[in-house]
Amino acid sequence: MHDTTSEGAPSHAGAGTLVVPARVVHGRGAVTLLRVVAALACLETLVQGLLAGMLLNGDVDSIDPHGFNAYVFEFLVFLQVVAAVLVWRRNRGLTWPPKATVGILLATFTQTALGLHSSLAAHVTLGVALCAMETALVLRAFSLHPENPTTHPAGT
Repeated sequence: MHDTTSEGAPSHAGAGTLVVPARVVHGRGAVTLLRVVAALACLETLVQGLLAGMLLNGDVDSIDPHGFNAYVFEFLVFLQVVAAVLVWRRNRGLTWPPKATVGILLATFTQTALGLHSSLAAHVTLGVALCAMETALVLRAFSLHPENPTTHPAGT
């Protein structure tokens, strides 16, 4: 059996490579918004990790930027949920975006609570997990391919 792309052409991925099928979806603007916000949130997890590492290394001045950045991250994750709902509204069968983003939002609130209560081991562990979740979300968001309106005229 050969791996194929969404169009049925043979894939150039090597043996043992996971091939995520591309999905053609409606709503170019919503997909673009999801991609942009997810990429920014993913970058924020890296910034948070850097600030946390500086703090754990003894730089106590990094605690305020780490705390402020946590709220920036929460805002971006909230925007992810909005973008995911917009994608879902145009593609009712596509349920993973809102499910994934709401799950990340709940993990983010848990992460903030753990940080405020100084549960360091759980806070660091969940931070690493959030970085992985955001990375997975970005990869899935970029596997969505908005339909080209010039090839699919309205009403067909």
